[in-house]
Amino acid sequence: MLTKKEIKDLKARLPRGYFRKTIERSALSERTVAKFFSGESYNLAVHQAAVEVAEEYEAQKNAVIRRQNEISHAK
Repeated sequence: MLTKKEIKDLKARLPRGYFRKTIERSALSERTVAKFFSGESYNLAVHQAAVEVAEEYEAQKNAVIRRQNEISHAK
């Protein structure tokens, strides 16, 4: 089970719309995902889905930053 701080930290890593993306990725109900993010219950599938969404978001964000740096250095 995650602590409230760990859940807060995970939420901070997630993009806008993360809740819907986590529901889709985990294939679980909105209620199950809501209970996980409120700290009411722990669900491994939701946890894994949220981490995957966060990692994808971070990878996309880093790719954009790399491209912006490449463009600014090419000038």
